[in-house]
Amino acid sequence: MAGTIAVVGAISSAVGATAGVVQAVSQGKPVFWDPLTNEDDFTGNVEEFLDDLNEKLQKLGFTRKEFENKVQRNKMNAPSETYMAWIGKVGNVDNQVKNLVAEYKKQSKEGILSWFPPCSDISEDMKKMYKKVMNLLHESNLIGDKMFVDQLPEPVVKRRGPDIKNFGTLGKQMTEILGFLKSSKANKIGIQGTVGIGKTTIMLNLNNHEQVAKMFDIVIWLTVSKEGSRKNLERENLQRAIVERLKLNVGGTRNADEVAERILMELKGKKYLLLLDDVKEYLDLHEKIGIPDCNNGSKIVLTTRLRQVCPSMVDKVIKVAYLSIGDSWKMFQNVLDSPKLMENPNIRKLARRVCKECSGLPLLIEKVANTFKLKNNEFLWSDGLNSWRMWPEKESQGIREMYKLLKFCYDDLDDDHYKKCFLYGALYPEDSVINREYLLECWAAEDFLGNDDGLTKKSLMFGHHILGHLKNVSLLEEGESENHVTMHKFIRQVAIYILEDDHESNYMVETSKALREPPDVECWSEKNRISLGDNKLEQLPDSPNCGMLSTLFLQKNLSLKTIPISFFSHMKELRVLDLSHTGIILLPSSLSTLIGLKVLYLNNCKHLVELPSHIVELVHLEALDILGSGINNIPPHIENLIWLRRLRVSFSKCGNENVSQCVHFNYNIISKLSRLEEMVIDVKSPEAWSNDVVENIIKEVATLTKFRSLKFCFSNKLVDVIRLDSQNLRIHIPEATILRSFIENSSWGNVQNINFFEFYIGFQNSEHPQLPNFDEYVKYVKYCEITGSGCPILKFLDAADAFELVNNKNIRQLSDSEIASMNGIQSCLIESCDAIETIVGTVNSVVLPNLEHLYMKNLPKLESIWKGCVQPGSLTKLTTLVLTNCQMLVNIFPPGAIQQLGEIDYLKIEKCQEIEEIIEESDAVGNWNVLPKLKKLILLDMPKLRNICLIDSLKWPSLEKLEISKCQSLHTLLFNKNNAAQLKCIKAEQVWWDSLEWQNDEVRQHLKELCTLR
Repeated sequence: MAGTIAVVGAISSAVGATAGVVQAVSQGKPVFWDPLTNEDDFTGNVEEFLDDLNEKLQKLGFTRKEFENKVQRNKMNAPSETYMAWIGKVGNVDNQVKNLVAEYKKQSKEGILSWFPPCSDISEDMKKMYKKVMNLLHESNLIGDKMFVDQLPEPVVKRRGPDIKNFGTLGKQMTEILGFLKSSKANKIGIQGTVGIGKTTIMLNLNNHEQVAKMFDIVIWLTVSKEGSRKNLERENLQRAIVERLKLNVGGTRNADEVAERILMELKGKKYLLLLDDVKEYLDLHEKIGIPDCNNGSKIVLTTRLRQVCPSMVDKVIKVAYLSIGDSWKMFQNVLDSPKLMENPNIRKLARRVCKECSGLPLLIEKVANTFKLKNNEFLWSDGLNSWRMWPEKESQGIREMYKLLKFCYDDLDDDHYKKCFLYGALYPEDSVINREYLLECWAAEDFLGNDDGLTKKSLMFGHHILGHLKNVSLLEEGESENHVTMHKFIRQVAIYILEDDHESNYMVETSKALREPPDVECWSEKNRISLGDNKLEQLPDSPNCGMLSTLFLQKNLSLKTIPISFFSHMKELRVLDLSHTGIILLPSSLSTLIGLKVLYLNNCKHLVELPSHIVELVHLEALDILGSGINNIPPHIENLIWLRRLRVSFSKCGNENVSQCVHFNYNIISKLSRLEEMVIDVKSPEAWSNDVVENIIKEVATLTKFRSLKFCFSNKLVDVIRLDSQNLRIHIPEATILRSFIENSSWGNVQNINFFEFYIGFQNSEHPQLPNFDEYVKYVKYCEITGSGCPILKFLDAADAFELVNNKNIRQLSDSEIASMNGIQSCLIESCDAIETIVGTVNSVVLPNLEHLYMKNLPKLESIWKGCVQPGSLTKLTTLVLTNCQMLVNIFPPGAIQQLGEIDYLKIEKCQEIEEIIEESDAVGNWNVLPKLKKLILLDMPKLRNICLIDSLKWPSLEKLEISKCQSLHTLLFNKNNAAQLKCIKAEQVWWDSLEWQNDEVRQHLKELCTLR
């Protein structure tokens, strides 16, 4: 481009010089040329001719100059071939005029010419030259729209960034993304994580990766938002960046739709990789920007800290993890770049500790390492570490940028409810795994959730929404399970910085500092919230003046044995009190003054063996937790806590075998808590005794109209015994009689009155349904690990539309009454019932008329599905039949039953060792359309199978797919293009296929074309 412009400039200078020469020559001669007369008439003086030629040459020079300026202003575009040819002609004219003028001057000096005869050589040359100049001027009027062509953009524009190939954590995630770029599993990939975790760094390395350059025609990097902005850049700004990257000429149009169409046309057919950095909100790439669909191997990768961006824009989300300890140390050393300094073992040890305090956050590691690289001796490093561990001021070098970024994330929350909830998380000790339900209770008690109604369903739903949003924007992280969250230590510290600046907040947070004595009592006054958790406190002030205090965290102070009698006297506004994991033995009498208290945590206070009688004064208490404490029953005094909504208790059995004489659990208290909604009970006992506890508890909660959740913890396994969600009643119960008792004592009164239910009878392995199509049904019953069946099952089956019988050891067949109760069942699974020999005995009535799907698996003694004759109308809706590992089953279909199974479209038989024939000859004689709607037939691992059917004239009008494996005794196939015209696919083993016997080669060739052999 620069060379082209230089050539144009040289030609320009030459043309200007030539025009000057022509003018000088013309001024010395008499007039002989009249341009207004016939241009072929050279009878006049040469002066006027040369003046006119000079004028035209000057005009040509001015035009050239304008073109040159235009080229300079449009450096993104290349001059066209047409333009360059015109420039070349201008140069030729320049040379020719020079030569002609020189020849004229020579002849004039020699006195050869004083005027031009019309037919002289010079006059002819002058005439031709004049025409050339005029033609070039004419062409210049036509060349304006043809001056430029779009320059081809570079396939990849490399960007500066740290190389992460030596960092396992980030490198592994980049390798995962590269895998998706190579495969068809995902076309749009999201890289999501908190501020400073390395999202952009991963994408920079992706942009610069040599494999990426080979995979795509063009890689486009687009920064979608500005730092500190809540929204993406405007549509026009994003389009402008893409236009510049693609080097498109869109003229002067400002119509965004037209630009989108131009981008679409340019990228259509190209295999592109679009890298979108820092997406803040949903972006319609196709309609608004002009990005074509990714249907030709093109890919889109974006980075965002906001989880809610990903579902609407990407197929796969890569959650960026914090750096491992090893990778953090590598990065810290790389940024430090002081090998000589690291030779000092003492400094090296201090450096590792500094690095550890950065908790795997790459941006923080970079800032801190850059700060510490200026410290060149052990004293400065030690002093720096001490200052760092005390958390330096937010304006300190290495902290300022991270603080500003995270402060923006906080400001972006916008809603005060969200901000208060986030800041509350700073009260928990560093690196705490925070129970989600406990956090929501505290938020509700503090009225952060929009009303003063406490732990209501509405407020808690709003709390879940806030919690989800804080996770979406990466201010909270997922914990060790879905029931827990965590707050990164630096994000927590930013929250503390914000609290320090907000004089209305008045928090005091002194956690995890090994304090043996509390802060001075003067520090307690005027505080709204105080957290002294995870210390070694041995005492508390006698009676601190805390008239504004609403939350007090004292958890994890195991050395705290006693609380002063008057400690709570001046805390009448207290709403949340956490004394969990402390060594307290008694609760002081001043507790009774906390009439506004809504949440009280005493869990794991192992030395606290009873609640005092004055607990009844806590009239607004809504959540009480005594799990794992020394209290092993339901405290009798709590029956007066009329606002109690959530209760968590532990039951444990003493050494005496006579339970009723040893412990009084006070079950009857439960039914008196009219507002109770949720209850968690930790049962430390043998299973048989647990069943007794479950039965008694369920009888009591059945009468509570607001109750919706009962959880039991058995051997550290949490079981949802009762859960009422969106009108769906989900119950795990050890025995059917307990379930019947619950329903009869509840407001439903009868199972028929429950519109949506899931009943799991038996605890172990009953957490999840095993029916493949479970989600289609609204009334589901599962029996699991029970010793027999009985009358209670009948009522449940009669109301259900889906049923599972699993792991029963005694049932030999379903009774007539049970079968009669299953007339509404549409889907049924029977699995791992070791004693069952047949499903249905000899009956004289229509049974299972609505059954559509039947699955029978791992039934070692099953000899038949049905004994006796099948009555007309039975099984007429059956569409799916699956038999797996039924080793004694010989006949699949009962005699005559296949005539009623005309709706079956899916038949799978696997590991049924004794089956020799799928359809018996007697069932097929005289009935060519045995299974007229069968679409898919799967036969797997049946060594004795010899025939699908002996009668090869059967019709298979609907069969589309056939799969056969490990059926080595099956030597013939009865399918051909006449009796199975719809057959499209056969999956089988090559060895088996080669061993088949064929009636003729035509059939073999036809079926082979449908095969996928392995």
